[in-house]
Amino acid sequence: MTQDARQYAPATERNREPILEILLQVLPQSGTILEIASGTGEHAVFFASRLSSHLWLPTDANLELRASIIAWTEHVRFVD
Repeated sequence: MTQDARQYAPATERNREPILEILLQVLPQSGTILEIASGTGEHAVFFASRLSSHLWLPTDANLELRASIIAWTEHVRFVD
């Protein structure tokens, strides 16, 4: 079995729903969101799938985390 570059942050599962609730209150109806220091990319794929009228652009300076962001994006693309 080949392992991909996805990394996991345990806090993501605990805090993504509360963060989403706030985002739904404060974001405009649509638009582009530049997420700086996206970390593993778990939040990016979670929020992007629930805020479909927005374009989510995750970024990170760390090469390993950028690889994780790409891996999460590809994983979600193939799972959905």
